[in-house]
Amino acid sequence: MERNKIVKSYTQLRNEFGTDTKNSSATNLAWGDTLMNDWIRRLTSQADWAFLHRLRTANTVADTAFVNLPYDVSRVDSVFVTVSDVRYSPKSVPTREIWDRLNSRGETSDIPEYFYIYNGQIGLFPTPVTADNVISINAKISVPDLVVADITDTTITTLANGSTALTVSAGLTAQMAGFYIRPTLSSTANTGDGRWYEISSVTNATTAVLVREYGGVSITAGTAVCTISQMPAIPEEFQQLPEIYASYRYWLKENELSRANEFKSMLDRGSDDLFRAYASNTENYVLDDGEDDNFINNNLTISL
Repeated sequence: MERNKIVKSYTQLRNEFGTDTKNSSATNLAWGDTLMNDWIRRLTSQADWAFLHRLRTANTVADTAFVNLPYDVSRVDSVFVTVSDVRYSPKSVPTREIWDRLNSRGETSDIPEYFYIYNGQIGLFPTPVTADNVISINAKISVPDLVVADITDTTITTLANGSTALTVSAGLTAQMAGFYIRPTLSSTANTGDGRWYEISSVTNATTAVLVREYGGVSITAGTAVCTISQMPAIPEEFQQLPEIYASYRYWLKENELSRANEFKSMLDRGSDDLFRAYASNTENYVLDDGEDDNFINNNLTISL
């Protein structure tokens, strides 16, 4: 069941940074953007976050061992290759030396035994014979910077209850896969339910597919007002944290230590809760805020 997401878009976080710092100048907002994106990158490097794992695909090329990895893959966990209706799970090759030794045999086959990641590409052994067999990649994805302001100048024309098919008036681009759309809540006919839905893929400027089925009343031949937003790549209940960090840094810079400490306290509590709820595998116990004043995940420390 689709639940309402208490999300914070890039535009919302930017505006709140201006409010919390009492400084909405373009220069300050741009600095806030940098701080928020720096914090998100540092956070996402600290643990094997389950919310950053996705399934990505590539296709084999006939008589070619290596093909490019999808653009946002930062680490490959496992691979399977589908040939006709059969799924094969090749083993990972740990070093280039072993990979080169395997390929000295010059074998070709559509049944993969091993895979190797090198220089932004994935190689299969034996070398595939047939093109367009699907290589499915379980991967940790890289996180894009928050840069896209809310889009409010398009409308939803068709979105049926229980469907993932979305039609809007205009303005969709392929880069909006992973963005969220919210049909504005209204009591009139052919309007939305006010909930956020993630966009899975974009077909063209007017059609897209949602990750989950739409749960509101169907919009049919309508012009429902909506918002399309870029969201931080962290769970929605913690999406305020990048702005809190940026505000903390602002007041630290202004030498307003009382205000800085208030934001620091909120940041510490939120970060601890985030690690407790979502961190899986990590050897890093501390998130460095860049100011020689670390906030520590108490859930991963031992008191003696």
